[in-house]
Amino acid sequence: MKNRVISVSALFFLLFLTSCKCKQLTSNAINYTAKTSVNSIVEKTYNLSKTMMLVTSFKNDLMIKKIIDYTVLDINTEKVIKCGSFEGTKLVWYTNTELKGYPHIGMIKKDNKSELLSNNNSNNNNNYSIIIEIK
Repeated sequence: MKNRVISVSALFFLLFLTSCKCKQLTSNAINYTAKTSVNSIVEKTYNLSKTMMLVTSFKNDLMIKKIIDYTVLDINTEKVIKCGSFEGTKLVWYTNTELKGYPHIGMIKKDNKSELLSNNNSNNNNNYSIIIEIK
């Protein structure tokens, strides 16, 4: 009985050790590769002064609302400056040190048509963006 308990506990211990995975950071910004699968898209864009690179990856599906994983890399020091995820339709450079994200804004059905007409004049597409500062 003791041998069975020891062997089962040793088996669980080995399974625990083999299931641990460490995150590995790259030091070279130019050779940066994101983990991708068949159904994901990876885009790399430089800012206006070409000192930083934005790497975005998201699933290639028919959904308008996407979860975009982004990483900002400094080209000169070859280090990761900022990384995270954004939920919306797209993420682009706004200035040399800021990103502009466009959240998904869905449509709702209104029973009172006067509310639609009054809100239509006051809405502006520039109000529906999120600015993410890098430095």
